[in-house]
Amino acid sequence: MRLLVLFLTGLGLIVTPGGALGMQSDSLSRQFAAANEAYTQGRYKRAVEMYRSILDAGHESGSLYHNLGNAYVRLGRVGWAIWAYERGKRLRPADPRLRHNLEYVRQRERLPLGGLPPRGLAALVAGWPPFILFGIGVLMLSIGGGMIMVRVGPDRLVAGHSSVAWGLAAAGVLAVATGLGTSYVQTHDRRAVVISEQAPLRPAPKERAARDSTLDAGAMVEVEAQRAEWVRVRLRNRHTAWMPARVLKKI
Repeated sequence: MRLLVLFLTGLGLIVTPGGALGMQSDSLSRQFAAANEAYTQGRYKRAVEMYRSILDAGHESGSLYHNLGNAYVRLGRVGWAIWAYERGKRLRPADPRLRHNLEYVRQRERLPLGGLPPRGLAALVAGWPPFILFGIGVLMLSIGGGMIMVRVGPDRLVAGHSSVAWGLAAAGVLAVATGLGTSYVQTHDRRAVVISEQAPLRPAPKERAARDSTLDAGAMVEVEAQRAEWVRVRLRNRHTAWMPARVLKKI
């Protein structure tokens, strides 16, 4: 039903209220509410500034990126909007609003639907919740370790608890390692979004190098290497080229 409503209303540019964020700081919650109010009043540039200040304070969430992307769409900043939606989708991969708005903007701008899917380990752990995995692992490790420490004598474990305790501890260690590894891989996602209206592709990291072609705002690439103010990127067709770092924003 939610997807049907989004489809019937076109682009779901309704901001998410602050209650969905779960912010621990009252000041951040008030700032988020104020940014939403600026958005509903049509002061989209001010809303972007306020959303970005929350990000600068070290807080991020799927709802925050969703609202930020909506504000960028209203300002016609396609590249920045897709970047915000993609960032939000990393945190909430199953959110239908983010998926719908992202694909709607791409379709409207005649960009490839689906963007640029992650490759390798990044594709394997896409959508995995690292913090939940880490928390479950710590809990299992604590329970298993506690059971191991419980003794009925100076050298004997509680009868029947030995195998269960060691199994829980081992599973906890595995879950913690998986959570940490997933977090590392997701944090080092090498995909980036073109944020400039026309981004040149060049065969070498030099301004005077002949221009191969250009990419429109919102196009996605994979960053392979960086040299000073230039980055070598891989395109959807596996072609590689150089672009100025300033025209890209990493996801």
